[in-house]
Amino acid sequence: MSGQDALGLVEASIKDLRQALDSGSLTGVELVSLYLHRIGKYDTRGPSFNSICILNQHVFEEAQAFHDRRATGLPPRPLEGIPFTVKDSFSVKGMTVAAGSPAFANLVAPSDAAIVQLLRSAGALVLGRTNMPAMADGGSRRGRTGRAESPYDPAYSTTAYAAGSSNGSGTATASSFASFGLASETVSSPPAASGRCTRRATASCRTRAPSPTCSPCSPSSWPTIPRPPRRGRTSGGSSRSSRFPRSPPCEPRDFGALQDPHALAGKRVAVPRCFVGVEGAEPATVCSPAVRALWEQARADLEALGATVLETGFPLFEQYTAKDFPGQSANVPGMTEEWVGVERCQMIALAWDDFLRANGDEAINTLTAVSDPDTIKPLVAPMDDPKMHTEAQNQVRYSEMLEAVRTLPGAGDALRALEAMRKGLG
Repeated sequence: MSGQDALGLVEASIKDLRQALDSGSLTGVELVSLYLHRIGKYDTRGPSFNSICILNQHVFEEAQAFHDRRATGLPPRPLEGIPFTVKDSFSVKGMTVAAGSPAFANLVAPSDAAIVQLLRSAGALVLGRTNMPAMADGGSRRGRTGRAESPYDPAYSTTAYAAGSSNGSGTATASSFASFGLASETVSSPPAASGRCTRRATASCRTRAPSPTCSPCSPSSWPTIPRPPRRGRTSGGSSRSSRFPRSPPCEPRDFGALQDPHALAGKRVAVPRCFVGVEGAEPATVCSPAVRALWEQARADLEALGATVLETGFPLFEQYTAKDFPGQSANVPGMTEEWVGVERCQMIALAWDDFLRANGDEAINTLTAVSDPDTIKPLVAPMDDPKMHTEAQNQVRYSEMLEAVRTLPGAGDALRALEAMRKGLG
């Protein structure tokens, strides 16, 4: 029996793939072929999940290069030859980086995003790019290549409606189209709707297009992902030149080293009441009986492992979802009424203009090179109109973005107000 026959690709972990590659029972080229065959069968044909919008044209060459490196006798790197997907908003050298927007359909990245570079330095292989709504705005709304569908039930969305711009990544990983997916998320989590696990990182100090103040990076997978090596100085920010201190080296080389059956003994685990269907919890949320039953099972599992589970309030969330008070925005005392409007227009415009200038594509090297602002975030379906489901203060004003913005009045006061509220609720 060949390595291809022996390996069960569905739900195969990174560890499973590494063992097959390290033993020589499967080559990197064969592994890529298996994934591409599965993508062709289920993503582009058959049920047509539509999770992967672009394939890496050089994927076989790169897989062969990994195989040749192994043949030299060099020790394999943590992710040597492991295929992964990348959300359409992260730069991958030589591939388009459209962020789901027709306005940037032909924008080519000259280099890798920092996190992509780190994963590649650890040996990982970019298989393709995953679907997303234009500008990461609107969860399951359609981008320039449509949207991903649920691999479990086509009657349901693969993510929460108003959140989940990484729907393509969630579907691709759940469908075993790659070993893991690199994405980003602000509000909800596609892996939560796809039966996957994710490592949600802290907010990066590098600028992240298309939402500079949102969307931490979130790799989703079946297993725990070994941490790529740290390297180089960290720099970035809205100006793409600010320097920041490096974080302390507190993470392990491999998160598998943290496995401990007694890790939860004596620990207290807090769970917000509003998310698990507790009657009378504020703000009121919908929690189906099926979800409540899953939570009760999860609670029993945690308690069996020695944890004490507490149902608590969630002050930060409660504050955010409360009614606005006159004279301030986003329920943040001290934040001026106009600031959120600045953040949802001028600040995004500034970040995108900086990104386009740094990207250096001659065809579109500034935001003002976009001839029609309506192509940045087109409305494909009736429910795509943000007025149907988004608070007025959170609606992004794309039509006003074409002038490059270099100053942000009120930014300092807004940041100080946010920090004061966090400390007060902390």
